[in-house]
Amino acid sequence: MNRPPPIFSQSRATLLVVLIVHQLLLFANSFTSSYITRSSYVLGTSRRNLIQQQTSKRSSNNNNEVDETIAVGIRLNKVFKATHSRREADKLIEFGRVCVNGETVRNNAGMRVIPYRDVISLDGKVVRGWERMNAIIDDKTGAGNNHCVGGAIGGNNDDDLNTSSYEYVKYFKPLGTICTTDSRIRDNIIDAIKRDGYRPKHRVYPVGRLDKETSGLIVLTSDGRMVNAVLRGERKQPKVYKVMVNGRLEDDHLRRLRDGIVIKTVAQRKGRTEEENTLIAKTKPCKVERIGPSSCRMTLTEGRNRQIRKMMEALGFRVVKLHRVEFMGLRLNTSRGGGRGGLERPGDWEYLDDDEMRLVRDALRSAEEGKTMI
Repeated sequence: MNRPPPIFSQSRATLLVVLIVHQLLLFANSFTSSYITRSSYVLGTSRRNLIQQQTSKRSSNNNNEVDETIAVGIRLNKVFKATHSRREADKLIEFGRVCVNGETVRNNAGMRVIPYRDVISLDGKVVRGWERMNAIIDDKTGAGNNHCVGGAIGGNNDDDLNTSSYEYVKYFKPLGTICTTDSRIRDNIIDAIKRDGYRPKHRVYPVGRLDKETSGLIVLTSDGRMVNAVLRGERKQPKVYKVMVNGRLEDDHLRRLRDGIVIKTVAQRKGRTEEENTLIAKTKPCKVERIGPSSCRMTLTEGRNRQIRKMMEALGFRVVKLHRVEFMGLRLNTSRGGGRGGLERPGDWEYLDDDEMRLVRDALRSAEEGKTMI
């Protein structure tokens, strides 16, 4: 007996297959849309992160370039780019009209100066804004001589003069050491203090000078404001010396020293003739105390070249020993309570302590107030 073909069963099976295929297509479409959406989100986020990273990297690179420029400095003649051409700036320097941290610079237009730290002046007037003119903007601390490169040691960090961004040390200058920063000169003070163990983080220089034959206290700093604050005009700080001569000092000699003596001195200012640098005048009254038959203690506020030696020569004496023990209230040997003992031997050095830094800040603040009043 023949059976009829299973039409119903075949149709049912075909329908079931169609439904399964349809469901698979719907699932595949839904999965693909979801995957594309998620992929777009991930790709978009990655792109945004990449852009942010690139922007941050560029910003970091720019900051690194600025920091590097601040650290290594720029050529001195670029300080005047707002008002002078390079050749004109070179001429200003050549003629001795430019000072860096109070020292006249000549024939060295290529020397480098440190932004926000070195103080540049032209004909005695401080040049301001030269860092920004050279596109050097210190975003960390703002404009001004406030940038700290590589850390600093200068007392408390809570002062309004930012002395913590600079180095201040006192040094027992040995005999034979020359107070110059010129590395070409043998026995210069920078090489001497480095041999004695000091490793400055910044470029430092002496505040004032002591003769080669004079020993004792001298301050070195990276703060370009110090020279004008303690050695210029009415702001000159007292300097105390112990003096020994080759004869007996009578009371009349001490009186004449106190009242002032006419002497001839030649200033060490570059860019001027010897006649312009020569001064024949009476010294200002000073404090003189007897120490021994041939020695005395002298306190000066003037800073004429080899002044004490010239004064003693005018009285017929020759200075056998000249030793500075105090400057602007800073002492070579600290005998005050709480001090660290001071400097005992030639070549000794130490950072200024908190009490000594207060004297520095007082001098700087007084100088700033003086400029504000002008």
